[in-house]
Amino acid sequence: MTKRIVIIGAGLAGTTAAREFSERGQAVTLVDPAAGRTSERPPLSKHLFDGSRYHLPFHLESNEHITFVRDRATEITLDEAGVGGTVHLATEETLDFTHCILATGMEANRPEIPQYPDALPVYNLGEAEWIRELVAESSAPLNVGVLGSGYLGMEVATSAVAAGHEATVYLRGGEPLRKQLSAPVRQALFANHQKAGVNFVAHTSSPDEIPENTHNLFVTSVGARPIVIPVDGDRPAEAWEVNEKLATSHPGIWAAGDCALITDGPYALDHPWACEPVAESHGRYLAESLSAEGDEAAEPLSDVPWHWSFQGPEKVFTAGLTSPDATDTIIRHDPSGTKFQVFHFDGIEPEARLVGVETLNWPPMQAAARRVLAGNNIPSRAQIDDPDFDFKAHSRL
Repeated sequence: MTKRIVIIGAGLAGTTAAREFSERGQAVTLVDPAAGRTSERPPLSKHLFDGSRYHLPFHLESNEHITFVRDRATEITLDEAGVGGTVHLATEETLDFTHCILATGMEANRPEIPQYPDALPVYNLGEAEWIRELVAESSAPLNVGVLGSGYLGMEVATSAVAAGHEATVYLRGGEPLRKQLSAPVRQALFANHQKAGVNFVAHTSSPDEIPENTHNLFVTSVGARPIVIPVDGDRPAEAWEVNEKLATSHPGIWAAGDCALITDGPYALDHPWACEPVAESHGRYLAESLSAEGDEAAEPLSDVPWHWSFQGPEKVFTAGLTSPDATDTIIRHDPSGTKFQVFHFDGIEPEARLVGVETLNWPPMQAAARRVLAGNNIPSRAQIDDPDFDFKAHSRL
């Protein structure tokens, strides 16, 4: 049977999948109004305020194996015989498929800020250009307001301060990154950001509490939601639930990146892995597995999920399963005490198993953590608790 592969979404997951399919000689159709254009968000922490125009390499050219359809997919109907289906487009055109990959990504929540009607999230390159133009036109440092204290909000605020601007973060709770990082890491970042000059206004329960006429640039960063299109009338409330092979419950349909919720396997979560390395990993995996002759027999996805966030001079990484509410952890510092790792365990001692690692300002040890979690020689809790244990050397075994 000739495979007719349709990828919906030209973000990192969809673009990576299309490129990898092409390199394997497999024809694909990529559906997105911006197919072929660089449309993902830039690395905000380094380049939003410093005048450079760097973005991650998400650009893709059409070729003999990649066809762009610059249109919006509105729904999918499945073939009654159970072999593929049809993608329906906004222009009322249709595309038949045997295999369909949903890589529709997320869209940012956009709360209204009455005092700052021009406030925008920074979730794609177009929105980033808006800030770059404002920075370029300003003859004096900006006063930047940020609503939200997750990764993106903190990257915006800290990169602004690092570039000589003033920044104030309005957060709902008492400390930033409460939903992302364990207490030792987020508290260290909080203290370091305050020392660097980032202002924080805690317990902001409503945008109405934000003072007017204070900021000449205001950015919102209060989360995002997966973009989902209906399949035979089925539209999930959140993301598409997928198994270890990224397959949905609908035959012939897979999901990747920010719109995929992995429910099986060692890295199952109750929310999507919304980060660039995971989206790229999903795209590579699906191209490899679906290009094979017997794609149903493909091995499950085994890549260790990881994430990075550069917040001004601070560099934070996670690998594997980490939790902001973790209780069974071990902290290991470098001799200077300025950088450290938090090791997360699952299970009851002495059988507790290492499942994730957070790393602050220690990139070589983040690489070691990824190697360890991806290997078959994971150290025990007792080994990691031993101050003489050489974790970096162990990662190379």
